[in-house]
This record gives sequence, C-alpha cells and structure tokens, in this order.
Amino acid sequence: ILIRRALVDDTLPLAWNNDKQVKVFRGTDIFMLFWNLHRSPVLWGEDADVFRPGRWREARSNPELPEWKGYTPNPKALYPNEVASDFAFCPFGAGPRKCIGDQFAFMEAVCVLTSVLQKYDMHLAVPAEEVGMSTGATIHTEKGLPVVLTARSK
Repeated sequence: ILIRRALVDDTLPLAWNNDKQVKVFRGTDIFMLFWNLHRSPVLWGEDADVFRPGRWREARSNPELPEWKGYTPNPKALYPNEVASDFAFCPFGAGPRKCIGDQFAFMEAVCVLTSVLQKYDMHLAVPAEEVGMSTGATIHTEKGLPVVLTARSK
C-alpha cells in the first residue's frame, strides 16, 4: 500500500472499465494498492497471480486499455520498473517520492541469494498456499517463509 495526500483539488484519469470521473479534493488521502495492480489480469494476463519470472522478458499490452503504453522489457536494466511498465509495476513506488532504497534492495537480494544458492538447494517446507501475505508499510509473509535447505554436493 502506498499513501499520498492530494495537495490541490484534482480529477483522476479514467480507470479501466469506468466512465465516471473521480474528483479528489485537497487533503484527501489516496491509497494505492500495488498488490492488486501487480496481479491484475487486465494488465498482466490470466496468470498474473502465478510466480513466473519469465514474464519480465515478454512485452505486454492490452488493446482494451489504449491509454496504457504496456510493458516493454529493457534488457539493459537490472530489473523491471515503473518506467518500462508505464506505471503498472511499481514495487518501490514511483516519481520523486520513490523509495530511495530500491536499487540497494535489489542488489542486496542478488548478493544474498547468489551466496546461498551456490551452496544450497532450496524448496518450500509448506504448500505455497499456506504461506499467506500480510500488508503494512511493506508486503510480507504472515508466518515467515519456511524453506528447506539441502547442502549441494561439491
């Protein structure tokens, strides 16, 4: 969830499948649910809620959303972001108030995973549907992420 406050009265752009203008008054808090946005079948296809890392190598558009420029993979970028997806994928927010730790977080994750995966094979210790998600300032698992590590043979 990302929260922003309107500094002036404004009218939002039309949303998909909605022909009514939404007026926002100065001081209104706007809650953006990126969890929903990132799993929208309208934007990302019917398998939007499936873990499929290969999707980031595939261009994506929707003729029902002519205003959306779609997603265009950038092979030179380290990871997909809001620019490549016309703001349909914003894991760290976007614009001048984007999280300043986004690049650090991605590089840190790459370093940790690389170190671990060089030495261990990993799989979930529980069925995926039991993991559960919870939201706060960030999205996280409800009860941790139980995994089993098996040392790789040398």
